[in-house]
Amino acid sequence: MALIKFRGKPLSGYNILIIAFATFGSITYGYCSAIIGSTLGQPSFLHYFGLDTASNAAALTGAINGLFQGGGLIGTLSFGAVADKFGRCKAMFLASVLAIIGGGLQAGSVHLAMYLVSRFLTGLAIGGLVMLVPLWQSEVAPPHARGLLVGLHGVSILVGYSSSAWVGFGFYFVNADGAQWRPPLAIQCLPPLILACGVYFIPESPRWLIDNDQHERAEAVLHRIYRDPSNTDNHAAKAEFAQIRAQVELERHLPSSWASLFTVPHYRKRALIGFTTLLAGQLTGTTVINNYGPSLYAALGHGASASLALSAGWLTEGLVCNAINAVLLDYVGRKWLMVTGLIGCAISLLGVSIMVALYGGTANKGGNSAGVFFLYLHLTFYATCMDASTYVYGSEIWPTHLRGKGFAISCAGLFVGSLTLLEAAPTAFETIGWRFYLIMMAFTIICAIIFALFFPETKGMTLEEISALFDDEVAIEASSDTKTLSITSEKEKVKA
Repeated sequence: MALIKFRGKPLSGYNILIIAFATFGSITYGYCSAIIGSTLGQPSFLHYFGLDTASNAAALTGAINGLFQGGGLIGTLSFGAVADKFGRCKAMFLASVLAIIGGGLQAGSVHLAMYLVSRFLTGLAIGGLVMLVPLWQSEVAPPHARGLLVGLHGVSILVGYSSSAWVGFGFYFVNADGAQWRPPLAIQCLPPLILACGVYFIPESPRWLIDNDQHERAEAVLHRIYRDPSNTDNHAAKAEFAQIRAQVELERHLPSSWASLFTVPHYRKRALIGFTTLLAGQLTGTTVINNYGPSLYAALGHGASASLALSAGWLTEGLVCNAINAVLLDYVGRKWLMVTGLIGCAISLLGVSIMVALYGGTANKGGNSAGVFFLYLHLTFYATCMDASTYVYGSEIWPTHLRGKGFAISCAGLFVGSLTLLEAAPTAFETIGWRFYLIMMAFTIICAIIFALFFPETKGMTLEEISALFDDEVAIEASSDTKTLSITSEKEKVKA
């Protein structure tokens, strides 16, 4: 396939194609996560399950979101081990099948208990996919474009988010005898079905293949990824193969258990940084705004249809901003881009809290419009600086032999944050109202300080070179610009 130039270096069309295809898993995560927002905004859904009259409606709504996020937490940890044991592609297939089952059961739910169980099953699936897709992408993307290519995961999550919002908005006007909430839930089965059918046509991670002694297959994958008609010797592929193989051999006898993630200092540092990276994205409150968007806009004086439209527009804006995020990563780096995003989110949350405190529940159009503005501004900072960045950063800091388990720990931060805030949000908005935004603002400021003080920059490095930032031994250093090899000591530095 044709080559393009990115940052002055070649990037194969084949590499772009396979990474883009894997984002059907990202779309699955986005759609399945966000569809609950418009579903809870459907009067027919609330009436069918009695949530419009139940005295414990806030608790039941929290359970709907909590079980999904709890399933995600279990799923991301479980599929991390599956990915290391059986390969990234097989794990993606299993997660896709589970997503199809969960989505079908949601659409066909006949009582609340069935819906809650199906939400949990879907959570298990998306917990796997949100971790597996950027994990695999990071291992097949060239260093100079890894931010862009893995950033497609964040962009595609917003494709899922925004499409679910517009689908939910469209079905709001469909007269289906009270069943108009079912088709949007059924549609969530389509992206994982496409991924499940096509995942065996994309290559397995060359790093996983080398780690499992399938060197010929790994070398063939790298040669195809780096194929350049003007360079028949394909020096880039040979250099990366040599670097990966040497690093894998160096790490082969290093500890790789779950316990080692917390007992070995170099791994523990990664675990803390990775977990905090994905946790911070949730502590900004973006998922709360996403899932409870229609309710938040209603509190600012908007009707049901207008609230659904504003929520859909909010997510569509996020799609554009995420695309910008993916491009910026390889130019300005990861660390300070995320710090900027966190500071911007904190300022926006302060603005929202002031507008809701002063004008929430009133007919003041100016104040309520300003509240909507700050919700949109919040997403502008989050999607432009944080969303794609967290997945790229959280996946690339781990060594090959631990990347599945390690990135699962990173993604656990996402679900711990989501579970905590989404479970608390309905009750918090009822009891403390606008002050809940200030709590999220405080968490966001703390995260910005931690990022600025303790997080290393990883832009432009190979995955193997990033290990040196955490004081691991690097077997071969290969410049991302020249792919010039230099052999260093293979002394085992990390002890069990």
